[in-house]
Amino acid sequence: MVKLSSKTFASAFAAAAMGFAAFCAPAFAAEDPDMAARWSGDTVKIGFLANLTGPGAYTDIPPKMAIEDYVEEINAKGGWLGKKVELVSYDAGRDALTESVTAVNKMIQQDKVIAIVGPTGSRYALPIITLCNESKTPCITIGATNAKITVSEETGKVQPYMYRVSFADPYQGAAMADFAYNKLGIKQLATIAGVEDLYAQGILKFFTDEYKRLGGEVISAQSYQMSDVEFRAQLSTIGGTGATVLFAPAAEYRFATLIAKQAEQLGLQFTYLFTDGVYAPELLETAGPQVEGAYISTPMIDEEPAYAEYKKAFDERHKSTGYKANIYAYYGLDGIKLLEWAVHKTNSFDGEVLKKALDTAKDVPLFTEPFTIDPATHNPLNKSVTILKVEDGKYTLFDKVKPQN
Repeated sequence: MVKLSSKTFASAFAAAAMGFAAFCAPAFAAEDPDMAARWSGDTVKIGFLANLTGPGAYTDIPPKMAIEDYVEEINAKGGWLGKKVELVSYDAGRDALTESVTAVNKMIQQDKVIAIVGPTGSRYALPIITLCNESKTPCITIGATNAKITVSEETGKVQPYMYRVSFADPYQGAAMADFAYNKLGIKQLATIAGVEDLYAQGILKFFTDEYKRLGGEVISAQSYQMSDVEFRAQLSTIGGTGATVLFAPAAEYRFATLIAKQAEQLGLQFTYLFTDGVYAPELLETAGPQVEGAYISTPMIDEEPAYAEYKKAFDERHKSTGYKANIYAYYGLDGIKLLEWAVHKTNSFDGEVLKKALDTAKDVPLFTEPFTIDPATHNPLNKSVTILKVEDGKYTLFDKVKPQN
C-alpha cells in the first residue's frame, strides 16, 4: 500500500474538493439566474455548515446554539431590513468532502441563503470555495484556519467570497514557534500530527518553517492516520531521540488525550505544545494529569472575564444539552455580527453588494473584539493570540500576543 505524504494528501484533498465543487457549480447559472429570489419573500435565510454529529462536534454545536439565540434577538427587534431572519443548518460530520458540497448546494439552490456562517473546520470549508465564488454567496468561516480557504494556493489571489473571523494557520503556527523558541527557550523538539488533518498539517508547516528559521531543531517528525487510536510506536521513536518537548497540533482533543496517556504509559514525559483545536474542557477531564504543564495557543479563553455575563446566560439556557459557551460560540457570534454589519451598512441582501462591504470592513464592533479585514487575504488584522498553560488541572492565562500587521 502506498502512503501519501502529508503535503501530497493535503494537495490531493484540496484538488478533489475544488474539482467536485466545480462539477456542481454550473447549475447555479441555470437554476438561480435571479439573485433577488433569495430575499423576495418575508424571510431571509442564512446558512450554517457544521460538524454536528462527528467526534469533533463540540466545536460546532455551541456556535450553532449561539447563532440561533442571536437570530431570536434579531427577530424580536424586527429582523433585518424588515424581514425575518432564519438560520438553516446542515451537518457534514460524516463525510466532509461530499456532505459539505451537497449541503451548500441545497443552501444556495433550495434554501436561497444570502450568506453562510461557518464552518469551524478547514476540511468542511475547502470543498465549498468554488460553490460560494460561483454563486456569489459570501461565506464567513468561524474557525477554519487553513490559508487556502481565503487565498488560492495556485494563483495567490484572494478567494472573492470566502472570509474568516479567526486567525489563520500561518499566524498561529508562526506565533507558537516564536513563543516556543524565544519565550520558553526551547531549542529542539519533536512533532506529531495527523496526515489527513488539514488543520494540523497547515499549522505544522508554518510552525516548522518559522521554528527552523529562528534556529530551532526538529529532531523527530511523526505522523498518524485520523482513524488511529494507537500512537505508542511514534511516541517510542520520539522518546528515543531524547526529545522532551512535543508539538502536537490536532483538530480534536481526543488525539491529545490519547497521545498524552500513551506517552505516560511508556514512561515518557513531555512538555506539550498544543493549538486551539484541542482546547476544550473535555481535554482536562480525560487527560488532566497527563497534560499538566502543557501550553496551548488559542484566540481567547472560554472563561474570558469580558464574556462572563454572556457565558453564564448561555450555559444556563442550554444546561439540558450539556454544552457550554466556548471560543467557537464566541466566533459564531463574530460571524453573524459581521454579516449583520454588512447588511445594515449596505441596506442590501445582495451577495455582490455585501462582498464590497466585507472587503472594506474596518473596526467593526463584533462580540470578541473590533474587526478589520486584510483585503489581500480576507483574514482579520491584529487578531489576538492567547497562550494558556495547564496548571493544577485548569487552564490559566500565560501570555497574550497582539501583532501589528
